[in-house]
Amino acid sequence: MDPIRAQLVHEDESLRAQQAVRGLDSLREIDLHPLLSQAFSEHATPSLREVYYPNFETELPKGPQRDRCDLVLLETGKIAIYDPVDAHKKLQSASGTLFEPVASLPDIEAHECEPTDAFWVEIKIIAQNRYIEGVPVPNAKYAHELLSGPRTDVIKLAADRLIRHAGVLVVIFTEHEEAGIHDLSMAMREMIDQDLPVGMPEYTSLPIVDHAGNAWCTLGLIPLKL
Repeated sequence: MDPIRAQLVHEDESLRAQQAVRGLDSLREIDLHPLLSQAFSEHATPSLREVYYPNFETELPKGPQRDRCDLVLLETGKIAIYDPVDAHKKLQSASGTLFEPVASLPDIEAHECEPTDAFWVEIKIIAQNRYIEGVPVPNAKYAHELLSGPRTDVIKLAADRLIRHAGVLVVIFTEHEEAGIHDLSMAMREMIDQDLPVGMPEYTSLPIVDHAGNAWCTLGLIPLKL
């Protein structure tokens, strides 16, 4: 969590120096991906963004049908991740050709990380006050987003049998520091009551420039028990 917090502190200070009219709490989830990826890269942890989920049950899914994971952390020295779906498609493409008798699944390359060895991270941003059409207003869906967003990602990650290490990073923007940890703890209790495979989250907080009514950012990393 330290690299993530340090990166967000740096970004908040940068926005402050620029006298930006909006702060960290205006970022979309997709805007946060490169910041987090950079944070891990600076600490010698290779990562990839928007990676296809590796598992498939029966028919090979097409690209648009495949879910993507926000951020995947790789083993040291790896720069890519082995894609079983792509490997099976290559094998399938040899069917009916002269190469069919000798065709086999492509071997994993030395620079590729096995899906089972990677750490898969889904990211959720939830704010007490949010921008709607450029105007900061109280988020009427705050409680719903807090309960449903992380839960949906936990279920999605846990359903993939090729994912052995995973977590959901929840980024909460609130008016007061204590609200973020308290509210995420309540969401955690709901997931535990539903027997979802979650462990105890790791928390950290940082103050941010208040442009929209949010003065604190709380990070909660929920590990999955897989």
